[in-house]
Amino acid sequence: MTQTGRIRTDGATLYHERRGSGPALLMISGGGGDAGYYSGVGDHLADAYTVLTYDRRGNSRSTVDDRSLPMTMAEQVADALAVLAHHDLESAVVFGGSGGALIGLDLTARSPAAVQGLIAHEPPVLSLLTDADRALFAEIEEVSRREGPLPAWVRFVSSIDRPQSPALVRSPFGRRLLAGAVRAGRAAFRYGPLPLREVGRFMGNSEYLMSREVGPFLTFEPDFAALKASGVPIVVGVGVESRPYYPARGGEAVAERLGVPVVEFPGLHAGYAEKPAEFAVTLREVLAGLREPAR
Repeated sequence: MTQTGRIRTDGATLYHERRGSGPALLMISGGGGDAGYYSGVGDHLADAYTVLTYDRRGNSRSTVDDRSLPMTMAEQVADALAVLAHHDLESAVVFGGSGGALIGLDLTARSPAAVQGLIAHEPPVLSLLTDADRALFAEIEEVSRREGPLPAWVRFVSSIDRPQSPALVRSPFGRRLLAGAVRAGRAAFRYGPLPLREVGRFMGNSEYLMSREVGPFLTFEPDFAALKASGVPIVVGVGVESRPYYPARGGEAVAERLGVPVVEFPGLHAGYAEKPAEFAVTLREVLAGLREPAR
């Protein structure tokens, strides 16, 4: 059974979900910021864990008071702590995917007492990536400036888990065409079955992601010294199918800087949403390993 509710925080109202019982697992979503990314995994783990998820501020069912302001990592960390506090928890094991992994790293560096362990799945730390990767995001930023956030989002999402976006997406005409299809799809999906409605909800976050979140995510630099000094056990996750691509390479670079293990998870960058049952099996094993010293 999933309990839902809303939490008022500084400058935002957060939609959140709670599943199961047992040790607390806080799952933080990345770009698109939706608790639904983890619904399947959460259902599979609810027999052994209290799984907490939430829509990040400004995304889906969560609001932000001023949508004109860029996201800040400090606010994201404060929101994660607010979710824990709402459930009368001083700490939890934290899982973060993509941008959520960046938030998890910052949460661990700023508030290590709140983090029993961290699984950072493919954190895309741009400063640790190649010149070609940085050129890609410079291009995406230019597309956003010239053509708008939705064409930039089309270019962005089509660059994940592949060596290059399709040719259609690399042309302004193609991006405009696909952006129009996204707008039409979002409107149509509202009236479809639940899986389509959920996809439409995710897609509804695209402009906010590109105009308010991508920049702060890409300029974020983890505090590696604080992370090493925190004493928090950290594991970096990568998709077994996405290892050649920049999000996984970013994760491996973070693991190397921290001297922590890398664990392969099923699927690609968003394997938790694509293969939730298989992903949950691996995550359960990693969680057991993180809790072993406590036992």
